Amino acid sequence: MTRPDRPRRTVLYVTIGAALVVATLIGVIASAQPSSDVGSNTPLLGNSAPGISGPGLAGGHYTLSQFRREWVLVNFMATWCPPCQAEMPQLQAFVKQHAKAGDATVLTVVYDPTNVGALKTYLAARKAYWPAVDDPAASVPYGVTGLPSSFLVAPGGTVYAYVPGEVTASELDSWLRQGLAKGLGRAAP
Repeated sequence: MTRPDRPRRTVLYVTIGAALVVATLIGVIASAQPSSDVGSNTPLLGNSAPGISGPGLAGGHYTLSQFRREWVLVNFMATWCPPCQAEMPQLQAFVKQHAKAGDATVLTVVYDPTNVGALKTYLAARKAYWPAVDDPAASVPYGVTGLPSSFLVAPGGTVYAYVPGEVTASELDSWLRQGLAKGLGRAAP
């Protein structure tokens, strides 16, 4: 009678267990609820937004400073992030609501340098024609540790809100109204 190879079986069980733990963690992270606390986990609130500069995914070159006269949602994303995909219709609605007035936009920033081509294709397929930039150094000064991560930058360049998780167009509009009530959002001469 042949005895099963116990070391191989042990390796198999350990591998399966590790895969289950990783799958569970991914599921927990992917299903996290959007945060309504716009001030959590960032020292950037009320301070100048760190610079962003790099080639645009659809061509050209973008910097955060070129949008100083409008509200900018700096949105770090990747195509492999399910919550990033889930918030896409909200980003599209936000951009559409503000297109005529030209008072707000989204600036997508590539989070994963290996995802540049896929993100370019993803945005184009969804007709997300707002600026998208590849700045590999940007996530560090913003302290991005998870996706999606969004920073609402007021005209003039001050970080007004931080959202770790999915954003909605209505939340963004609410923060814009609050900022306008505080005297932010007026174009500098």
